[in-house]
Amino acid sequence: MTLTLRDGLFIAAVIIGMLSLMGAVRYFGRRAGLAPELQRKLIHVSTGTAALSFPLLFSNALPVFLLIGASILVMLALRGGRLAQLGGVLHDVKRESWGEIYLALAIAFTFFRSTGEPVLYVLPLLVITLSDTASALVGTSYGRRRFTVEDGSKSLEGVVAFFVVTWLIGLVTLLLLTDAARVNVVVLSFLIAGFCALVEADSWRGLDNLFVPVGAHLLLAQYLGSPPDQLLGVAVAFIVFLIAMRAIGKALDLPARAARGYTILLFLMISLMALHNALLTALVIGTHLLARKLRPCESKRPALDLLAVSAVVALFWLVAGELAGRSVIGLFNLTFAAAAMGFVAIALGGWWRVLLLPFGVMVGGLFVWIAQLNTPYHPPWFADDWPWLAAALALPAAIGALRPQDFSTHRAIKLFALCLVVPLALYVRGVLV
Repeated sequence: MTLTLRDGLFIAAVIIGMLSLMGAVRYFGRRAGLAPELQRKLIHVSTGTAALSFPLLFSNALPVFLLIGASILVMLALRGGRLAQLGGVLHDVKRESWGEIYLALAIAFTFFRSTGEPVLYVLPLLVITLSDTASALVGTSYGRRRFTVEDGSKSLEGVVAFFVVTWLIGLVTLLLLTDAARVNVVVLSFLIAGFCALVEADSWRGLDNLFVPVGAHLLLAQYLGSPPDQLLGVAVAFIVFLIAMRAIGKALDLPARAARGYTILLFLMISLMALHNALLTALVIGTHLLARKLRPCESKRPALDLLAVSAVVALFWLVAGELAGRSVIGLFNLTFAAAAMGFVAIALGGWWRVLLLPFGVMVGGLFVWIAQLNTPYHPPWFADDWPWLAAALALPAAIGALRPQDFSTHRAIKLFALCLVVPLALYVRGVLV
């Protein structure tokens, strides 16, 4: 990856252009009495449209990473201080949202992984730019059948608009940018539209700006060359899986939105990494529910917090593997094995903590079995260094058991940060060696 003077000029031009646009929208929006949501969507559409030009402006990912990094710093500055008035064009809506940050991260992720395949970048950005805006405008103007979300409400009409626009985007983009068979285009567009509409309906605090384009990108990358019968099988499997998880969620008193979110997460993992590599993630969900029941935390939405953190950690390891040029699926599984251990340690109290040892042996055995299944395709990061596995499991187990009160708030974030210590040390050692 390289950086030229031309790249630097384009980076400066994009940032200055977006700030100028925000100022213009803020000024004319106030004079014309435009609603804050409409002003925000104007910036949203402009950002997505500008990002579509990045493959033409930049020849590699480095200048895009620098542009995204600089943009995030600017957007953070717009949240307070002297620039807060300009930032009101993004933050005057009544709900709390970090959507502009998530969108920037999604642009960087899809650009990085789409080299040589324009459709893998263009289609996801069109979806989050146009479908999201159509959903918001239709829901605001015509939404009658409303349902509650974490930061307000959404409408069934808005979700339908999102699905229809996404399906049309998929049809047009796949026909223009690929040589896929017509039936493949129809089925794949339908699968992406249904998947993204569910993600958008269940997202909160602007997370749809990250999860929708990333999910569309991953599905497209995985199934673009698949035959029609396989695509139909995947669509049917997703529906069946969704129904099953809904039933399981009711039995476990899990919020419906969280159950759908876990379904989407596990479905993506199974699609991208095979069934056995989703087992530890499923175990984390189960142990989280155990900890929530036996030692409730003070977070308002612990189930959704776990969903968001798990998805971000999975994306982190995906990018880390791309940067290292080798599979990190073993480190991904090690992180989730440690998280399962930590949740159980938080849940158990008193003499019940003696169960941590047999549970740790079980989790370690499950990890080793999964690693053996992966070995022919994913070379391990540590072969006979069993102390690494023991340390990864022991660290969250010890701290979770000795100081469970430290996890009374932001439990998922704190625990996963702890569980990343050993896998990251292994990653750094592997990259340097």
